Formats: sequence, C-alpha cells, structure tokens
Amino acid sequence: MKIFIVDDDYEAIQVMQAVLESAGHEVNSNVSGARAVSAVMATKPDCIIIDLMMAALDGLDLCDEIRQISALDETPIVMVSARDADHWKEKAVEHGASGYITKPIDPATFAGQIEDIAGGAN
Repeated sequence: MKIFIVDDDYEAIQVMQAVLESAGHEVNSNVSGARAVSAVMATKPDCIIIDLMMAALDGLDLCDEIRQISALDETPIVMVSARDADHWKEKAVEHGASGYITKPIDPATFAGQIEDIAGGAN
C-alpha cells in the first residue's frame, strides 16, 4: 500500500515510516501541511496519515482541502494526535477522516491499525 504521512514533527514521521516500511508499505511524507496537498496529489497514495495539530495548516483544515479534490475524495485519511478526547475524534470524522489513532503510536500495532482503517487498500 502507498501511504503518505503529513506531520510537522520529523521524528514522528521517521517512527511511523519505519514501522510502515517494515510491514511492506511504500511511504512518502511531508512536514508541511500547507505544502502537502500537491505532494499528495503527485503521489496518489492509498492512504493518508495526518497529524491533527500542525502549524500553519492543521490536520482538520488539511483534511477539508483533500476532501475537496475529486481524485482524493475516497482516499482513506487517518488522523494521528496526542489529543485523545472524544471531541477531537468526532471533529476528525466531521472533517472527513476515516479513522483516528492516538499518539504515541504503538509500533507493534500501528501498521495493522492503518491497514484496518484503510480497508486493506493495495
């Protein structure tokens, strides 16, 4: 599965990328929500992982932007965040997220969670 990660924390990207690549996925990433849309469009991933809290363009706004692009409107989006209140999970779904994973991620289960949410897209 081709996965695109958008997170303004480079270390978080490295951890998620290592876990997903070790599970056999192809991973691309961007640390800027504001610049991620064109990179996501160019990559045409099977799943997009977005950090909720980012500078400039937060995960909810980025989710809105992606959902307005017809070529990506069906692509599963997984929101990741240290915020674990139900309020944030509900907001993520309202903005078009397909699932929500709380940070810190568990390397033992993260790839499986992404696969489950993405519906096993290949």
